[in-house]
Amino acid sequence: MRKDLTKKHQHPRTCKRIRFLIYLFVACYVIIACEKEEEPVKPPVTVVMPDVPGTYLVEYTSLGVVSVSSIKIMLELAGYPQLSDYMDHSIKLYKLVYRTTYKGQSILASGIISYPLRTSDSIPTMIVGNGLTFADRDAPSSFDLPDNFTGFEFIGSLGYLTLIPDMIGFGISRNIMFPIHNYEHSAIAMIDFVYACNELVRELKIPANGKKFLAGYSQGGYIALSTLKMIEEKPVPDIKIEATAVGAGGFNLVNLLNHAIETNNYTAPSHIALLLSSYNIIYNWNRPLSDFFSEPFAGTIPELLDGEYDREQIDMHLTCKIDSLFNPLFLNNLKNYNETAIINALRENCIDDWAPKGKLRIIHSINDDRLPIADSEETFNKMVARGAENVTFTAIETPGHVNAGVSFIEIVIAWFKEME
Repeated sequence: MRKDLTKKHQHPRTCKRIRFLIYLFVACYVIIACEKEEEPVKPPVTVVMPDVPGTYLVEYTSLGVVSVSSIKIMLELAGYPQLSDYMDHSIKLYKLVYRTTYKGQSILASGIISYPLRTSDSIPTMIVGNGLTFADRDAPSSFDLPDNFTGFEFIGSLGYLTLIPDMIGFGISRNIMFPIHNYEHSAIAMIDFVYACNELVRELKIPANGKKFLAGYSQGGYIALSTLKMIEEKPVPDIKIEATAVGAGGFNLVNLLNHAIETNNYTAPSHIALLLSSYNIIYNWNRPLSDFFSEPFAGTIPELLDGEYDREQIDMHLTCKIDSLFNPLFLNNLKNYNETAIINALRENCIDDWAPKGKLRIIHSINDDRLPIADSEETFNKMVARGAENVTFTAIETPGHVNAGVSFIEIVIAWFKEME
């Protein structure tokens, strides 16, 4: 029998996501659900693509239209008239299923795209690293008015073809645990989604001009920077990034773990539970979770991470105190650098010490309550020391990790617009 770990409730979108437009569009969907759409509502139709070797797109499904009038009204009501000025188009949405790899094996993954309607100009592309989610219902491709949405979809109204992969572990690949803070899987899932979307652009004759921008905040920032690193260092054929913006992504994982241990506090213990559980699978350690976590946490974490619960629900059943969350022996080993497999895995997935060639902007709030600004600042300094000439660092003052995500997107919108 399933344990009643937490009551099911209406999903508190405003509180639970670190996604940069969530505060702006919560009520918008409610209105859209009640008003007349710009196109007749039709049942979703899935188109299956021919199985051609070397292709990525498996199938796509139309998810309908969201009107620009509703987006503009809600931006005004939310107190963001400066963003409303950018909103020029209603948007069309599609869900995609595509091919990618996980631990060397071919799998299917999913994601969503949006793009502006009734535009005579060719449009640039924005590739978005999605913020961290836990519940299956929160995958971008689970878009369903008015209940399920991320807010990222509305970037299409700015005039972008917007690409938002679910990431491995969500959507059609939800049977796999999300490989959080894993450089290789983060980058490959994004890159393969871009290839699949390129195929869809040709199929639907979407007027994309080939200019591609890359952005992400929090976990999405880590995903975006991983993607840029792989694109530049492989290199990756046929994908060129005009500019990248990342915010508070947690780029040096060893330092972040040490900071949590030193302060004996981490305000989102769900992240730590997912990180160690995921690495335990990816690296085939096959250790019992009681090696890492104290009871009762070790016994409840598998169910908490089974896709039913969101971050707030999971955090309620864990603790922010590191010395209570971790098994005392494990914590002592970490402090004395005796957990070499874990330290090496974290070091392998650090993405702070390299020299990007393209334009990169790193943004972080000095008042972030989850990830220390030093992580982003040190990342910038290392990149400059390695010879990077197109990297800038912007410190903002917005209080809180979540609220700073809204400031992040305001800055990014203006910066990308300068380069279109």
